[in-house]
Amino acid sequence: MSKQAREEKVLAQQLGGEGSHTYPDFDAMWLRIEADREQEQAPIAVERTKRTGFLHGRRLAFLSSIAFVIIATPVLASMSGRWDFTSRPGLEAALHQGFGQTLNKSVTENGVTFTVDSAMSDDNGTTLLYSFDPKDKQARKWGFSEVELRGADGEKIAQVEGGRAMKMNWDKGYYSHTWDSENKQYNGFFETPWTFSSLKTDVQFIVRGLQEYRDKRVPLNLDLSRNGIHTFPIKKDGIDALNIEVVDQGAEGVLIKSSLRYMNKQAVDIASPRIQVMKDGKLMKSESLVRVWPDADGVYESRDDYRWKDINQKGITFELDYLVEGQKIDGEWNVGTLNLNKEKALNASATRELNIPFETSFGTSTIRKLIIRPTGIRIEVETPNAYDDPIYKNTFLSINGRKLKGYMGLGDGNKLKPYTKTKTFLFDVPPDLRITPDTPMELMLQNEYESKSDYAQPVMLKNISGEKQTVITDIEGYPVKWTYYKANGKLYVETDSMDEQFVGVDQTYYEQEGEQILSSIIYFNGSTPTNKLNVFSNFEGTELELYIKIYHVWHPDRNLTLKLQ
Repeated sequence: MSKQAREEKVLAQQLGGEGSHTYPDFDAMWLRIEADREQEQAPIAVERTKRTGFLHGRRLAFLSSIAFVIIATPVLASMSGRWDFTSRPGLEAALHQGFGQTLNKSVTENGVTFTVDSAMSDDNGTTLLYSFDPKDKQARKWGFSEVELRGADGEKIAQVEGGRAMKMNWDKGYYSHTWDSENKQYNGFFETPWTFSSLKTDVQFIVRGLQEYRDKRVPLNLDLSRNGIHTFPIKKDGIDALNIEVVDQGAEGVLIKSSLRYMNKQAVDIASPRIQVMKDGKLMKSESLVRVWPDADGVYESRDDYRWKDINQKGITFELDYLVEGQKIDGEWNVGTLNLNKEKALNASATRELNIPFETSFGTSTIRKLIIRPTGIRIEVETPNAYDDPIYKNTFLSINGRKLKGYMGLGDGNKLKPYTKTKTFLFDVPPDLRITPDTPMELMLQNEYESKSDYAQPVMLKNISGEKQTVITDIEGYPVKWTYYKANGKLYVETDSMDEQFVGVDQTYYEQEGEQILSSIIYFNGSTPTNKLNVFSNFEGTELELYIKIYHVWHPDRNLTLKLQ
């Protein structure tokens, strides 16, 4: 499998269990619409991909309606108390310094008024701040069927569909909105890395279809003392049945694995299920949570970790929570032509040509540019090949004693190009940090991630059957546990390591008549990110020499501090 293909896979967690369980097609796993069940004020939002160097993109995060007061420019003043910039300090800083635009263009359709309030454009991307009023008296969960940004010539710039099709791809753009209890409306952001080469341009921002989502709750009589699979027939709202397995992990706590089967595609798209643990009617948060999108057979899976002392006490109850469709408001809301202008932002920008080489596990990379923009700082790095990524657990930009946490973007900031030799580190600049073109800066890269291939020593899998077998091997000094079994004509091989420096076995293969038979891969994510699941179809044997094709490690001793002068 190519590096490109590997990076396009969605991290997923698989439920182990009986042979009747099916396993998902990870190519079809999309990011769920996430409803915040812990806060009544939260409507629909979409998680941004986590701001770390390990995965491309940004974490789509809930934007809570926390009020604050900042006396600043007219644009920011109009936003104060209505939009929460907690996850967007760079945007707040740009608006605070007067680089945003006030648009205030509205349209009313089917009783709903939609407004594009403001815009912020620079070479880091384009953000539109919007609001809509469906005449709600209290918060509800609303999502758009489709959000679209078009150029003046009608050419599609970015399109985001509703439901689970809102993909975890920053290069496609995303939207998120929250309830404004004071003004009885919803305020949100639409963000895309797209930008325009000229100083000005005209666009159209169009939203279609408002769909409400409502919570449904099903009590579960789950007995923690009973081993094995617990089955709960649901038989409504497009959900067939729920299987739960409780795994005692000793001192590490208890793991609740769940597998839910759907009856129709509509439920797959909207249900967004979650096993909730309640203490005296209040939600108990898990230590970690992992979800997997439904596979072709309509199976959704999840995993929650809890501490025994928290979950094994009086007053604990369990329930299945999921979403169903509520009210639907058809229509298209298009406020007309929006005149975007980034002249002020670019006049306040600066670029340093650097050409600073540094060594990585895949060869010499070069820092080409440092670009200061009102919304943040961009550092462009050229790698030897398009699919080489300078990935580190921690990426910081040190400025005047302040350390700004960075994340990896895509492309060169001017085009939506996921795979180029130019890689980008992005840093939001808080409003209280003042930067000039000559401000000293240092790039801090900590704990490098390295991909390796074709490990020479095979792993022998013996007595392969429907029962799970386990063997532990040593890979470059790291202990790796292999759990394997057959089900539905397939061989499943799960790998894990308790050493967090070992990122995991990414792909395996066996040899047959001189050819490498490569596995399909299901990625795991959660409290043990070393988990991977390799799957071989049409396997009939009882023994196998298995080889490692690709594996990854972290290097805590590989740290760099580079002066950007």
